[in-house]
Amino acid sequence: MSYFGEFKINGNELVATETGAAIPITPSFAAEVLRIASFVWLVNAVRATRVVRGREPRARISFFPKKPRSYYAIWPVCQLADVKITDDPTEADLHFYFEDREFLTAQRDAPSERPAFNIGCFDIRKSVVARIFEETFGYSLAIDPRTHDGLAVEKSEGNGKHDGRIVECPIAVPARDRVYQRLVDNTFDGRDHIDIRTPIVGGKIPFVYIKRRGRDVRFSNDNHRVDLADTNTLLSKREQEQIIDFARAMRLDFGGLDVLRDRNDGRIYIVDANKTDMGPPSALSAQNKLKAMRGLADAFAMMVDDTLKR
Repeated sequence: MSYFGEFKINGNELVATETGAAIPITPSFAAEVLRIASFVWLVNAVRATRVVRGREPRARISFFPKKPRSYYAIWPVCQLADVKITDDPTEADLHFYFEDREFLTAQRDAPSERPAFNIGCFDIRKSVVARIFEETFGYSLAIDPRTHDGLAVEKSEGNGKHDGRIVECPIAVPARDRVYQRLVDNTFDGRDHIDIRTPIVGGKIPFVYIKRRGRDVRFSNDNHRVDLADTNTLLSKREQEQIIDFARAMRLDFGGLDVLRDRNDGRIYIVDANKTDMGPPSALSAQNKLKAMRGLADAFAMMVDDTLKR
């Protein structure tokens, strides 16, 4: 059964028709939908007060080939940054490449010669992320499952699949449609698995999310707690520079990275890059959701202003 053309119900999961990403329909699902709707209402209320006060948009932006729905992070960011989303690209000061796909054979052309964000970020497959990570950081996430001795992670190339599983290597005949990576012990205390979700906005990291998951759901997006944290408390200056270099190499102007810190060697590993980030994370409080989106909006407004000045 289709759901607004973008989702379909498959058993006990809501599946995105374009990417195949699945959201379990659990007893808490309805409550989560209500939380999203409440947050969208709050953002609209904030935006409405600015309109009433006569604030003009700082810029007009068009998205191509699709316009983001309100559950994508860029939607509330535009509202809070006073950037008006327009359906007519001829009215736009800026464009934004927005397509919830991990791979195209070549980048899409922007509707006009005006600046376009994320225009070159058309391949975010896991193997590409691992290759760019190694080129940027100088050490490897990817492993050869035929020669690696010990445990590793096997996962699909696709974005948002959350289908990672631990396998024993060496493997005589690796699966062709899977990638193999080192198993990162991303626990602080040996129990909770920590994902340092790192937003990227115009070559800056405004803050990070600390996502906590239990061992049984370490490869899912089922966080039992999410906190906001200052970037400097989780990442060194050198690590921040390398992350920004990575985002630049991926041509990612706005999006999110999944960063893991290995408990054994202390180094960080970028395991995923997302150019169509959903957000804010559901486990955040309403107050912190708005705080996070304001932080992203401030950074986005600065990126828009700087781009239009050039």
